[in-house]
Amino acid sequence: MSEVFRAKNFVLYKNAPAVVEHVDAKISIQLVSGKKVSVRPKDIQWLHAGPLGAFEELDVVADVDLEGTWELLLGESVELSELAELMCGECTPASVWRAWGVLDEEVWFTGSIDAVVARPKADVDAILNKRREKEAEAVRWLDYLQRVKGNDFLPEDLGHLSDVQRLAYRKASMNRTLKALGIEVVPERAHRMLLQMGLWDDTVNPYPARFDCATSQPVMEVPALPVEQRRDLTELDAFAIDDDNCSDPDDAISLDGDALWVHIADVAALVPPDSPIDVEARARGANLYLPEAVIHMLPQGVTEALGLGLQERSPALSFRVELDESGEAMCLEITPSWVRVERVSYSVVDQRLDVSPFKEIRAITEKFRTHRFEQGASDIILPEVKVKTSVVGELYNFSVSHELGLKTPAEYSVKITDLPRLMSREMVTDAMLMTGEAVAKFLVEHAISAPFASQSPPDEVSNPETLAEMFAYRKKFKRSTLHLEPELHAGLGLERYTRVTSPLRRYSDLLVHQQLRAYLAGVPLIGEADMLKRMAEAELGGGNTSMAERRSNRHWTLLYMKQNPDVVYRGVLVDKRDDRGTVLIPELAIDVKLRRVADVALNSEILVQLTRVNLPDLEFSCREVKGE
Repeated sequence: MSEVFRAKNFVLYKNAPAVVEHVDAKISIQLVSGKKVSVRPKDIQWLHAGPLGAFEELDVVADVDLEGTWELLLGESVELSELAELMCGECTPASVWRAWGVLDEEVWFTGSIDAVVARPKADVDAILNKRREKEAEAVRWLDYLQRVKGNDFLPEDLGHLSDVQRLAYRKASMNRTLKALGIEVVPERAHRMLLQMGLWDDTVNPYPARFDCATSQPVMEVPALPVEQRRDLTELDAFAIDDDNCSDPDDAISLDGDALWVHIADVAALVPPDSPIDVEARARGANLYLPEAVIHMLPQGVTEALGLGLQERSPALSFRVELDESGEAMCLEITPSWVRVERVSYSVVDQRLDVSPFKEIRAITEKFRTHRFEQGASDIILPEVKVKTSVVGELYNFSVSHELGLKTPAEYSVKITDLPRLMSREMVTDAMLMTGEAVAKFLVEHAISAPFASQSPPDEVSNPETLAEMFAYRKKFKRSTLHLEPELHAGLGLERYTRVTSPLRRYSDLLVHQQLRAYLAGVPLIGEADMLKRMAEAELGGGNTSMAERRSNRHWTLLYMKQNPDVVYRGVLVDKRDDRGTVLIPELAIDVKLRRVADVALNSEILVQLTRVNLPDLEFSCREVKGE
């Protein structure tokens, strides 16, 4: 179409209607908005000579026989004006605009203003069927949203709701359902929706999956223990001192004159670098200790073969450690060994600290402990508890693969026990720290690349004495980190330190064992660059494990409180800001915000009782109870 543009012409500009005002070097047109713009001839398309009195006239068009017009034009090509006349019985700006809309829809016709072509019947049928399905889907979607608003659903809704579950597990970052309902698209809101609809119950613990932790035990073939020369230390009395229900004992202590032998499960003997078990353990980073289960870093067969005291004679990597005059630990010997280990609990040893060999062991560790505190170690004594839970029926807590559907609330019980500060526990802790310091020195002296643990000191160093002071001081410490170069571990009071005593439970300890074994055998060590990669991967897995553990413990602690709503807890005010304060509940090792404490002194006892639990957000609130 090669029309000459004139005033009052009806034209198309950027797929919108416009009217030519006047024509000069450029063409001035008026838009629907009333705005006037200057354009070039190539910027607009001629639709009708006009005149068009008002843009509102374009909306006044009689009903048209669209299907009949399409059938009439099958196999033909016409201009847009002819299509308008056939459809509407006249060629006016309004009918041309209606024809343009039909062409732009590209359902019945395709082509251009100059050449409009009727689509083949098969194409039209396909387009109309798709449109009808889309309209039906829109209706189904709106019906689904109405059901969700009422906390109801049909079997066909489970596909959409499974996507909500994926968000709750943080396996997706977006969700159409929550977005359409105007709900914040975060895992916590998805969790709440699933609870409200009865698709989840309180026993669902999303945190292991949410932090990408493995939630099943590693099942892998465990090789036989290699035949090698081991020093026979079975004549020494060796004690694996741990909690009553410990399933993976990986350290034991023997007394040898003024020295200690610290025997560690010889995991590197069965798990060399880059073996399948090593790769899996590195990805996991550490054991995952949940109130409902322990998910191990290593296959069960490794623990059965190497756990100290699980067999009559256990293979170990043994460290002979002694203190110098100042109390610093030195590693006198490292050797693969055979040991005969007696398993005993902290509570039992605590009753035997005044008899041999525990009396002598404690004297050595006390000297080391004194040295650590002279070096600035912090003695922060805050409540610690152990949370254990059981669920009647299927363990539903952290599976991502279960079939979503209406769930009958499961029965569960939660047990929270205090971890008292036993002298035996401190003795064992210091023996392990002695080993960590001694091995760190050994690694440095022999230029062995390995992960060293460090922690920067607080900006202001102090010696907290009260519970409130300890609560505040702990917050000033930065988390410990791993480095290839030894640095100060301020919290422990050690100038250099490596974690070496838990290779069954923590991958960084296994890395140290692999390096020590390679050094002792005279074979190539893991290089610095490769070591950094392994440390980074293990720290990622271990960090995720720690976050999942903390949130899982809080999850079940809140459920314990929810199951016991009438309990009055003895809390201690450990922080306050004007009228608001933080109350620590020692028997649960949890703290809660409280108002109206302006006149209450820090470290005062406050009785509190639960008022609300917000499980998806891991939040709760309490009220103060006056008197008992």
